[in-house]
Amino acid sequence: MNETEKKWAFWALACAFMVDFLGYAFIVPILPSWKQEFDLSNTEATLLVSLWAVPLFFLGPKTGRITDKLGAGRTILFSLFALTVASLLYLVAMKITVVDGFIVLAIARLIHGASGAAILTAGFAAASDIWPKKFGEISGKLIAMATIGGLLGPVIGGVAYTIGPEYAFIGLALITALIIPIVYVTTRELGHGGEPAQGSVPLRVFIQNPVLFRIGLLVMMTTLATGALEAGIPLFLEDNLGLNAAWIGAVLLVMVVAQGIGGWMWGALVDKNGPVRYMTIGWYVVTVAMLAAGYVAYSISDTTLAAYCIIVILGIFQFAISAAQVPMLPMVDTATSQVYGKGGAGLAFGAFGTAWAAGTIVGPMVIGPVYDYTNSWGITLGILAIPMFIGLVITLTNRQLLDDCYNSEMSKRFESE
Repeated sequence: MNETEKKWAFWALACAFMVDFLGYAFIVPILPSWKQEFDLSNTEATLLVSLWAVPLFFLGPKTGRITDKLGAGRTILFSLFALTVASLLYLVAMKITVVDGFIVLAIARLIHGASGAAILTAGFAAASDIWPKKFGEISGKLIAMATIGGLLGPVIGGVAYTIGPEYAFIGLALITALIIPIVYVTTRELGHGGEPAQGSVPLRVFIQNPVLFRIGLLVMMTTLATGALEAGIPLFLEDNLGLNAAWIGAVLLVMVVAQGIGGWMWGALVDKNGPVRYMTIGWYVVTVAMLAAGYVAYSISDTTLAAYCIIVILGIFQFAISAAQVPMLPMVDTATSQVYGKGGAGLAFGAFGTAWAAGTIVGPMVIGPVYDYTNSWGITLGILAIPMFIGLVITLTNRQLLDDCYNSEMSKRFESE
């Protein structure tokens, strides 16, 4: 594959990641409105965010096997069609009268999540195959593009929904559909698939392998916190500042800009210096950030001042969490290649997606009930420091193991030139 074809392949993957996360984050500023319209509790409202990750949790390995067999290009192409349909179902949920609209919302969210799971798995598998020596940089850029989607989602969703639900969800479907031709013309470059080189790798190997198992735990810790914040912060902003959907989207923009910049930067640094040092930095900062957010919300009586302080703290958190997340992708890639060869990359990233989804599911399901029970944003935000500290401990106690795995595999790749 020449450089021009690689550039087309990258932009096809980048666009697919962007619209995937655009749809994921699109509903976040709309949650308070849906909470009132459908008479939902905080727990039910945040459940809609968690539902996106349920198919990723259960179907991650399955989408990996599909990717290894059919190829990343065709897997992503089909998923984009499904994303378009799911976008329109959100609008149907608000108009339908023969069944409970909340049920249709849940179905749309599940379809969206299943499609998103396939895009993530297939995209990372394709990237690891096309750029084996620059996977840290490329995966960081893809995460950054996904973050841009997460950035645009709340802004577009909040503003468009304020104008009218039709503008919001028909617009989301059109944006998603526009990416289909880009992926279609790059299907060959992204890979047609075939049987994995090492045959069918059983899922249990990703639990038994010490490196992959630890990486799975770390991934779950990061997404638990980010999923909780994405679901809880709109409710926090409405409670403390009385912001509407458009303004909530603007605040979330600050957070995801920080994460997008971090993802791009940390990915390039990983290829130069290895992943573990940046993972350690990230875990230290996010642990302190969550403690600080909880302290500010609990101790500052001026709710407006507290809210603005927390927005700044969460911007720092989002920048640092990418230092913990992005290096895990090259760790998964190198650990899988070292132990099982090139075959089964899709399955490896499918298993990674399952860990990612586990945290995304648990996070919103924690923050809603905790706030309903305590009625304190200080406790609700501060408690998220616990999974961050667990991630720090896992990284520090396994630092040498992770370093040895990454360095030995990358040495083999450069020696094979």
